[in-house]
Amino acid sequence: MQTRALETLVRILQVQSFSEAAQLQNMTLSALSMQMKALEAELDAELFDRSFRPPRLTPLGRKVAEQAKGVISAVDALHDLSSAGAGLSGAFKLGFIQSASARILPKFVTLAGEREPRATFRYSSNLSEVLTEQVVQGQLDAAIVTRVEGAAQCLHADLIASEPMGLAVPMGQSHMRVEHLPQHMPFIHFRPSTGIGKLIAASLGAGVSPKNTLVLDSIEACMECVKEGVGYTVLPLPDIRRYEDARVHVVENALEGLTRDLVMLTRDDSQAQRWRPRLLSLVRSAA
Repeated sequence: MQTRALETLVRILQVQSFSEAAQLQNMTLSALSMQMKALEAELDAELFDRSFRPPRLTPLGRKVAEQAKGVISAVDALHDLSSAGAGLSGAFKLGFIQSASARILPKFVTLAGEREPRATFRYSSNLSEVLTEQVVQGQLDAAIVTRVEGAAQCLHADLIASEPMGLAVPMGQSHMRVEHLPQHMPFIHFRPSTGIGKLIAASLGAGVSPKNTLVLDSIEACMECVKEGVGYTVLPLPDIRRYEDARVHVVENALEGLTRDLVMLTRDDSQAQRWRPRLLSLVRSAA
Protein backbone atom coordinates (compact mmCIF):
# COMPACT_ATOMS: atom_id res chain seq x y z
CA MET A 1 0.00 0.00 0.00
CA GLN A 2 1.36 3.41 -0.98
CA THR A 3 1.13 6.30 1.46
CA ARG A 4 0.32 8.61 -1.47
CA ALA A 5 -3.15 7.04 -1.70
CA LEU A 6 -3.65 7.46 2.04
CA GLU A 7 -2.58 11.11 1.77
CA THR A 8 -5.23 11.63 -0.91
CA LEU A 9 -7.87 9.94 1.26
CA VAL A 10 -7.01 12.24 4.17
CA ARG A 11 -7.16 15.25 1.85
CA ILE A 12 -10.67 14.25 0.74
CA LEU A 13 -11.70 14.02 4.39
CA GLN A 14 -10.29 17.51 4.99
CA VAL A 15 -11.87 19.33 2.03
CA GLN A 16 -14.94 17.13 1.36
CA SER A 17 -14.44 17.52 -2.38
CA PHE A 18 -12.91 15.26 -5.03
CA SER A 19 -12.11 18.15 -7.37
CA GLU A 20 -10.50 20.33 -4.69
CA ALA A 21 -8.56 17.36 -3.31
CA ALA A 22 -7.29 16.57 -6.81
CA GLN A 23 -6.02 20.12 -7.22
CA LEU A 24 -4.31 20.12 -3.83
CA GLN A 25 -2.71 16.74 -4.56
CA ASN A 26 -1.55 17.92 -8.00
CA MET A 27 -3.60 15.23 -9.75
CA THR A 28 -6.29 15.11 -12.38
CA LEU A 29 -9.78 14.27 -11.16
CA SER A 30 -9.78 11.00 -13.11
CA ALA A 31 -6.40 9.99 -11.62
CA LEU A 32 -7.69 10.66 -8.10
CA SER A 33 -10.83 8.59 -8.76
CA MET A 34 -8.75 5.67 -10.06
CA GLN A 35 -6.41 5.93 -7.07
CA MET A 36 -9.33 5.73 -4.63
CA LYS A 37 -10.88 2.76 -6.45
CA ALA A 38 -7.53 0.96 -6.26
CA LEU A 39 -7.33 1.70 -2.52
CA GLU A 40 -10.83 0.32 -2.00
CA ALA A 41 -9.87 -2.83 -3.89
CA GLU A 42 -6.69 -3.25 -1.87
CA LEU A 43 -8.54 -2.84 1.44
CA ASP A 44 -11.56 -4.78 0.16
CA ALA A 45 -13.74 -2.05 1.64
CA GLU A 46 -16.29 0.48 0.42
CA LEU A 47 -14.81 3.84 1.38
CA PHE A 48 -17.13 6.00 -0.74
CA ASP A 49 -20.85 6.16 -1.37
CA ARG A 50 -21.02 6.65 -5.13
CA SER A 51 -24.78 7.13 -5.20
CA PHE A 52 -23.91 10.76 -4.51
CA ARG A 53 -22.28 13.09 -7.04
CA PRO A 54 -19.57 13.76 -6.14
CA PRO A 55 -19.00 10.60 -4.05
CA ARG A 56 -19.07 10.94 -0.27
CA LEU A 57 -17.02 9.11 2.33
CA THR A 58 -18.88 6.27 4.02
CA PRO A 59 -18.70 5.99 7.83
CA LEU A 60 -16.03 3.32 7.32
CA GLY A 61 -14.22 5.60 4.88
CA ARG A 62 -14.08 8.33 7.51
CA LYS A 63 -12.66 5.93 10.09
CA VAL A 64 -10.02 4.70 7.63
CA ALA A 65 -9.09 8.29 6.75
CA GLU A 66 -8.69 9.18 10.44
CA GLN A 67 -6.48 6.12 10.97
CA ALA A 68 -4.50 7.01 7.85
CA LYS A 69 -3.39 10.27 9.49
CA GLY A 70 -1.43 8.28 12.05
CA VAL A 71 0.10 6.05 9.38
CA ILE A 72 1.26 9.07 7.37
CA SER A 73 2.75 10.72 10.46
CA ALA A 74 4.61 7.51 11.32
CA VAL A 75 6.03 7.19 7.80
CA ASP A 76 7.11 10.85 7.85
CA ALA A 77 8.86 10.27 11.18
CA LEU A 78 10.75 7.31 9.67
CA HIS A 79 11.84 9.43 6.71
CA ASP A 80 12.99 12.22 9.02
CA LEU A 81 14.93 9.75 11.15
CA SER A 82 16.59 8.13 8.15
CA SER A 83 17.52 11.39 6.43
CA ALA A 84 18.64 13.37 9.48
CA GLY A 85 21.85 15.15 8.55
CA ALA A 86 22.01 13.40 5.19
CA GLY A 87 21.13 16.44 3.09
CA LEU A 88 19.15 16.49 -0.13
CA SER A 89 19.13 13.46 -2.39
CA GLY A 90 17.44 12.61 -5.66
CA ALA A 91 16.47 14.76 -8.63
CA PHE A 92 14.83 18.18 -8.32
CA LYS A 93 13.23 20.34 -11.01
CA LEU A 94 13.48 24.07 -10.23
CA GLY A 95 12.06 27.08 -12.05
CA PHE A 96 13.31 30.67 -11.86
CA ILE A 97 11.81 33.90 -13.10
CA GLN A 98 14.08 35.87 -15.44
CA SER A 99 15.53 38.24 -12.85
CA ALA A 100 16.16 35.43 -10.35
CA SER A 101 17.82 33.26 -12.99
CA ALA A 102 20.25 36.09 -13.73
CA ARG A 103 21.05 37.02 -10.13
CA ILE A 104 20.49 33.87 -8.03
CA LEU A 105 20.84 30.82 -10.28
CA PRO A 106 24.62 31.03 -10.95
CA LYS A 107 25.48 31.11 -7.24
CA PHE A 108 22.84 28.48 -6.49
CA VAL A 109 24.45 26.06 -8.94
CA THR A 110 27.82 26.52 -7.24
CA LEU A 111 26.44 26.15 -3.70
CA ALA A 112 24.33 23.12 -4.65
CA GLY A 113 27.42 21.33 -5.93
CA GLU A 114 29.30 22.10 -2.72
CA ARG A 115 26.57 21.47 -0.12
CA GLU A 116 24.27 18.88 -1.70
CA PRO A 117 26.42 16.45 -3.71
CA ARG A 118 23.78 13.69 -3.47
CA ALA A 119 21.17 15.79 -5.27
CA THR A 120 20.82 16.65 -8.95
CA PHE A 121 19.00 19.70 -10.27
CA ARG A 122 17.34 20.61 -13.56
CA TYR A 123 16.59 24.27 -14.19
CA SER A 124 14.14 26.24 -16.30
CA SER A 125 13.24 29.91 -16.61
CA ASN A 126 9.83 31.43 -17.31
CA LEU A 127 7.26 33.97 -16.15
CA SER A 128 5.85 33.82 -12.61
CA GLU A 129 2.38 32.71 -13.68
CA VAL A 130 3.75 29.90 -15.87
CA LEU A 131 6.12 28.62 -13.17
CA THR A 132 3.37 28.74 -10.55
CA GLU A 133 1.10 26.58 -12.68
CA GLN A 134 3.95 24.14 -13.32
CA VAL A 135 4.39 23.66 -9.56
CA VAL A 136 0.63 23.13 -9.18
CA GLN A 137 0.69 20.50 -11.94
CA GLY A 138 3.74 18.74 -10.46
CA GLN A 139 6.00 19.60 -13.41
CA LEU A 140 8.33 21.50 -11.05
CA ASP A 141 9.32 20.72 -7.47
CA ALA A 142 9.86 24.39 -6.64
CA ALA A 143 9.77 27.79 -8.33
CA ILE A 144 11.34 31.14 -7.47
CA VAL A 145 8.74 33.76 -8.39
CA THR A 146 7.32 37.15 -7.48
CA ARG A 147 4.62 36.87 -4.83
CA VAL A 148 1.19 37.81 -6.14
CA GLU A 149 -1.58 38.04 -3.54
CA GLY A 150 -4.27 35.40 -4.04
CA ALA A 151 -2.31 33.35 -6.58
CA ALA A 152 -2.04 29.57 -6.16
CA GLN A 153 -3.31 29.43 -2.58
CA CYS A 154 -2.90 25.64 -2.63
CA LEU A 155 0.90 26.07 -2.69
CA HIS A 156 3.35 26.75 0.14
CA ALA A 157 5.27 30.04 -0.17
CA ASP A 158 8.50 30.91 1.66
CA LEU A 159 9.98 34.42 1.52
CA ILE A 160 13.46 34.63 0.01
CA ALA A 161 13.92 38.40 -0.16
CA SER A 162 11.88 41.59 -0.06
CA GLU A 163 13.26 44.03 -2.63
CA PRO A 164 12.33 47.74 -2.93
CA MET A 165 11.04 48.97 -6.27
CA GLY A 166 13.01 51.77 -7.88
CA LEU A 167 12.66 54.29 -10.69
CA ALA A 168 15.13 54.41 -13.59
CA VAL A 169 15.22 57.62 -15.66
CA PRO A 170 17.45 58.65 -18.58
CA MET A 171 20.31 60.75 -17.21
CA GLY A 172 19.33 63.59 -19.52
CA GLN A 173 16.01 63.88 -17.64
CA SER A 174 17.43 63.54 -14.13
CA HIS A 175 16.48 67.15 -13.38
CA MET A 176 12.78 66.46 -13.94
CA ARG A 177 10.49 65.98 -10.96
CA VAL A 178 9.15 62.45 -10.68
CA GLU A 179 5.51 63.53 -10.86
CA HIS A 180 6.19 65.31 -14.18
CA LEU A 181 7.69 62.27 -15.94
CA PRO A 182 4.36 60.71 -17.07
CA GLN A 183 3.47 63.83 -19.06
CA HIS A 184 6.83 64.21 -20.78
CA MET A 185 8.23 60.71 -21.42
CA PRO A 186 6.95 57.27 -22.43
CA PHE A 187 6.72 54.75 -19.61
CA ILE A 188 8.58 51.48 -20.25
CA HIS A 189 6.29 48.89 -18.65
CA PHE A 190 7.61 45.39 -17.95
CA ARG A 191 4.95 42.89 -19.02
CA PRO A 192 1.83 43.74 -16.92
CA SER A 193 0.64 40.12 -16.63
CA THR A 194 3.73 39.07 -14.64
CA GLY A 195 4.20 39.32 -10.89
CA ILE A 196 6.51 42.32 -11.23
CA GLY A 197 4.24 43.80 -13.88
CA LYS A 198 1.25 43.70 -11.55
CA LEU A 199 3.22 45.50 -8.85
CA ILE A 200 4.22 48.14 -11.37
CA ALA A 201 0.63 48.54 -12.53
CA ALA A 202 -0.45 49.03 -8.90
CA SER A 203 2.16 51.77 -8.47
CA LEU A 204 0.87 53.56 -11.57
CA GLY A 205 -2.65 53.49 -10.19
CA ALA A 206 -1.53 55.64 -7.27
CA GLY A 207 -0.36 58.55 -9.44
CA VAL A 208 -0.68 60.26 -12.81
CA SER A 209 -1.09 57.83 -15.70
CA PRO A 210 1.59 58.16 -18.39
CA LYS A 211 0.56 59.52 -21.79
CA ASN A 212 2.45 56.81 -23.65
CA THR A 213 3.38 53.30 -22.55
CA LEU A 214 5.75 50.82 -24.17
CA VAL A 215 5.27 47.22 -22.96
CA LEU A 216 8.28 44.88 -23.05
CA ASP A 217 8.79 41.32 -21.79
CA SER A 218 12.47 41.68 -20.84
CA ILE A 219 13.94 43.55 -17.87
CA GLU A 220 17.17 44.03 -19.79
CA ALA A 221 15.24 45.52 -22.74
CA CYS A 222 13.46 47.93 -20.38
CA MET A 223 16.78 49.15 -19.03
CA GLU A 224 18.32 49.45 -22.50
CA CYS A 225 15.43 51.71 -23.51
CA VAL A 226 16.13 53.91 -20.49
CA LYS A 227 19.82 54.10 -21.44
CA GLU A 228 18.88 55.23 -24.94
CA GLY A 229 16.57 57.94 -23.59
CA VAL A 230 13.38 56.29 -24.85
CA GLY A 231 11.56 56.58 -21.53
CA TYR A 232 11.58 55.75 -17.82
CA THR A 233 10.74 52.53 -16.00
CA VAL A 234 9.90 51.02 -12.61
CA LEU A 235 11.64 47.77 -11.62
CA PRO A 236 13.00 46.00 -8.52
CA LEU A 237 16.02 48.01 -7.38
CA PRO A 238 18.48 45.05 -7.59
CA ASP A 239 17.54 44.59 -11.27
CA ILE A 240 18.01 48.29 -11.98
CA ARG A 241 21.42 48.20 -10.30
CA ARG A 242 22.40 45.15 -12.33
CA TYR A 243 21.87 46.90 -15.67
CA GLU A 244 22.47 50.59 -14.88
CA ASP A 245 25.38 52.61 -16.25
CA ALA A 246 26.30 56.30 -16.49
CA ARG A 247 23.29 56.94 -18.76
CA VAL A 248 20.79 55.99 -16.03
CA HIS A 249 19.58 58.12 -13.12
CA VAL A 250 18.18 55.96 -10.29
CA VAL A 251 15.56 57.29 -7.87
CA GLU A 252 15.46 54.88 -4.93
CA ASN A 253 12.73 56.41 -2.78
CA ALA A 254 10.26 57.46 -5.46
CA LEU A 255 7.99 54.50 -4.63
CA GLU A 256 8.43 54.35 -0.87
CA GLY A 257 6.84 51.27 0.68
CA LEU A 258 6.47 49.38 -2.61
CA THR A 259 8.46 46.14 -2.59
CA ARG A 260 8.73 42.97 -4.64
CA ASP A 261 8.63 39.81 -2.51
CA LEU A 262 10.64 36.99 -4.04
CA VAL A 263 9.29 33.64 -2.81
CA MET A 264 9.91 29.93 -3.27
CA LEU A 265 6.75 28.02 -4.13
CA THR A 266 6.41 24.31 -3.38
CA ARG A 267 3.55 21.87 -3.08
CA ASP A 268 1.96 21.74 0.37
CA ASP A 269 2.36 18.00 1.00
CA SER A 270 4.33 15.73 3.31
CA GLN A 271 6.90 14.84 0.66
CA ALA A 272 7.83 18.48 0.04
CA GLN A 273 7.95 19.13 3.78
CA ARG A 274 10.89 16.73 4.08
CA TRP A 275 13.20 18.50 1.63
CA ARG A 276 11.80 22.05 1.62
CA PRO A 277 13.89 23.46 4.54
CA ARG A 278 17.25 22.45 3.05
CA LEU A 279 16.32 23.66 -0.43
CA LEU A 280 15.05 26.96 0.99
CA SER A 281 18.29 27.43 2.93
CA LEU A 282 20.25 26.86 -0.27
CA VAL A 283 18.17 29.39 -2.25
CA ARG A 284 18.40 32.03 0.49
CA SER A 285 22.18 31.59 0.64
CA ALA A 286 22.37 32.22 -3.10
CA ALA A 287 20.08 35.28 -3.04
